[in-house]
Order: sequence, then C-alpha cells, then structure tokens
Amino acid sequence: MDRSKHLLRLCDWSGNRIIDTIRIAIRLKSEIREGKPSCRFAGKTIGMFFEKPSLRTITTFQVGMHQLGGMPVLLDPKSIGINQRESVKDIARCLSRWIDGLVVRCFEQSLVEQLAEYGSIPVINALSDEYHPCQALAFGQTMVEQFGEDLRGKTVVFIGDGNNVANSLMALSAKLGMNFTLACPKGYEQKKEEIELCLPDFKKSGGEYRVFNDPKEAVAGADILYSDVWISMGQEGQKNEKQSHFVPFQINDELLKLAPSHCKVTHCLPANRGEEITDSVMDNLQINLCYEEAENRLHAQKAVLWQLLH
Repeated sequence: MDRSKHLLRLCDWSGNRIIDTIRIAIRLKSEIREGKPSCRFAGKTIGMFFEKPSLRTITTFQVGMHQLGGMPVLLDPKSIGINQRESVKDIARCLSRWIDGLVVRCFEQSLVEQLAEYGSIPVINALSDEYHPCQALAFGQTMVEQFGEDLRGKTVVFIGDGNNVANSLMALSAKLGMNFTLACPKGYEQKKEEIELCLPDFKKSGGEYRVFNDPKEAVAGADILYSDVWISMGQEGQKNEKQSHFVPFQINDELLKLAPSHCKVTHCLPANRGEEITDSVMDNLQINLCYEEAENRLHAQKAVLWQLLH
C-alpha cells in the first residue's frame, strides 16, 4: 500500500507536503471569503463513514466537498455492519467502484488501515483512537496564519492526556521543526512507540520533544497551549479514575500567568468548560484561537481532498 495516497497518519506525509497542504487551505479560505468557490470536484463523490459522534468534522467535510463542487454521501455504520453483515475487504472493494474517496471516523486505527489496503480510493482518517490528522492540519494552518510559514522553533505545549490529538500534533511539530511538549499526570504519557516514530523527524527538522508531569514547569517558553478533553470518546467509563489525576492540568488564568505574555491558547473542541479549561480562558478571544482553528477545519480538509482526489 502506498501510504502517500491516503491520510492515515500525519507522520506518513513529508513536511513539504504538509506545508503545501496548508498553503492550499489558506488559498481556498481566501477564495471562499471572496465569493470564489472552486468547482474542481464537479461530478466527484466522497463517502463518509462515522462510528463516533461529530460536529466539526462531519459538517466541514460535507460543506467542504460542496464548496469544491462535489457531493458527500453519508454511510450509516449500522446499515453497513462492517465485519458483521459484510467483510471489510468486500466493503472497501465495492465502495471503490462507486465513490472517489472515503472519510472514516472510527475507534480502531486498524479499520482505517484495512479500508485503505483493500480499496483503490484515497482514505482519510477523520479520527481514530490513535490519531486525528485533520485536526493537526487545521492547527498547522492556524499557526501559519498567526506566526508565518516558518514555524521552526515555535513551542507547542499540549496539556492533558497523551491521546490521539497529542499524537498528531506531535507529528506535525516534528515535521515542521516545532518543539512539542506534553504536560500530563504520570502514567498518561504518549505510547513509547508513538514518540519513537517521530524522533527521527524531530532530529531532522531541529524540533524537540519533551514531557513534564508539572504543568507549571511545562508552560515556560510556550508559544501556544493546547487543550483537549481528559476523557476521550469511548473512555467514558474511566472518567472517575482519570479526572482526579488531571485536575491540576486545567488551563486557567493562573496557569496562563506563568506562560510568556504572547502565548495563545487553543482547544480541538468540544470543550468541557470548567474541567480542562475555564470559561474565562475560552471566552477570551484575544488569546483563544479555538474558533479560528474550528473554521480552519473546513479549509484544511478541503486542501486534503485537493491533494488526494486528483
């Protein structure tokens, strides 16, 4: 399987391709604001298979495909019944004869990988338990709009669980020469194999990976603080166990005072206000970029489609 034909993990893409995708996203954003939508994908169709709930991802892929002149088709997981009603192999082969690309939000990364392996169309990971590459690209676009295209040396501090979003932001940072810091309670770090996957790119790009168990120490030198829910989708049963460990890792006004004065904040959303981030930070639109990043989901994902659906 040629992984460059898909977006399964951001670490599969080169730094040059990521920057090129961000450039396309910024151009497409400008064109929409100027009332100049593209019809590049007239006659093309993407399938959208979502096992997990979604607001931003499902809406922006549908709107984005429409803005590019194509059509999205929602595929109901219950009706399809992967590995129950029908095998992944047969589903992937049939879909490849009807649609031009497949957007998948699921639990197991292995499902995204299998659909790409058995089908002949591009597969886009719209979130799995391991990765969220579309979110990372939207964040990358937001960073370029804030700081310019050369992001080398910028420091991203992710405060929370070493989860799928953290893995994809780490990969983005490694590819673009940014420093990535994870601040989390002991025992909630990213998996060793995920870190090792990115270390060669950090070495090549000049970025640095660090992890702290003290959020106050982690925010020193930060250009942006990134927040996410402490309990990821599918982990609701762990809430009581996890939450007590994460209370000191809330992004609030007191923590922000320990960061540089120019430091910004963002969140991948949805946010649990009062848990991982306070109302006062969420509603401070002078520093909070999460809504800009949410808007950029639309344009970054259009750029992914632009790259993959030739």
